[in-house]
Amino acid sequence: MSKSSLQKFAVWAVKILVFAAAWGYVVYKLRDIQADVLHIFVDVRFGISIITILLLLMVVNWSLEVSKWRWLIAKIMPISWRTAVCGVLIGLPLALVTPNRIGEIGGRAVVLSQKRKKAMFATFIGSLSQLCATLFFGLLGFVLYMLFLPTHTVISVAAYSSVAAFSACVLVFLLFRRRRWLYALLLRVVGKSNFRKFKAVLVYYPLRSLLPLFGMSLLRYAVFCTQFCLAISVFIGELSYLEIFVGVTLTYFFTTIIPTSVLGEIGIRGSVAMFVFGFFTSQELIVFQVSVLIWLINIVIPTLAGTFILITHKYKSKLS
Repeated sequence: MSKSSLQKFAVWAVKILVFAAAWGYVVYKLRDIQADVLHIFVDVRFGISIITILLLLMVVNWSLEVSKWRWLIAKIMPISWRTAVCGVLIGLPLALVTPNRIGEIGGRAVVLSQKRKKAMFATFIGSLSQLCATLFFGLLGFVLYMLFLPTHTVISVAAYSSVAAFSACVLVFLLFRRRRWLYALLLRVVGKSNFRKFKAVLVYYPLRSLLPLFGMSLLRYAVFCTQFCLAISVFIGELSYLEIFVGVTLTYFFTTIIPTSVLGEIGIRGSVAMFVFGFFTSQELIVFQVSVLIWLINIVIPTLAGTFILITHKYKSKLS
């Protein structure tokens, strides 16, 4: 077996194990709960007003992502709002079977007629920015948890480890950011060809100019975090706002660092949400159902729209 085949096998093995563990945990936690599995969907609080708000927040969420991607691509080549919308939505169905939705990076470039490789590297920068926003809020959640909420061993260990790792990374960056060996290490990891291409794209994005990008990433995170927090507060009134915020930020934090795909994301996000909120409430079934609801709104609906656009785009390409 070649090295490339072995790496692909390892990636799929990890994805399958994570998927099985996530759903195994869900089944384990819910096996003794005597309740309607569709409880929140028939709840009187699940009315037209709450679903309208959640859908509007979904639109705002993806509009911000479109704005981010258009801002990035506009540094390389002109791009219209319509093309940016199509690119972002087309990337969603192409992310279905890739770890941590990495298929979006190549998928979005489909709508561009030129400079696709540069656009892919630019898309990676946008994904990295969103990752930083998620980790930032996750660390904030850990800090708030340690300062104001009753501590539990598992979360405390994760909190101290995450804060320590983040501090170490910042320190290493500040001390060695100009050292040649750091560039040599990066060159070895990504390969000479990819390193040169990525370095060529970075010319368009000086570090200081990335502040608007990070600002949009933080704003987008705030939108879908608010969406999750709102749904939890509607169906589980016993939780304080601080517990909800910490629970949601830690859920997104853990979900982000676990290798997954869109197809496996619902089980992993649901199991992680149940685990985290299990320290604050016994209504784990509702937590799981809210996770499913948010996943359906934020992922499934846009993915269906992206699938339609992708099919239409391919059909037009064949005709032309």
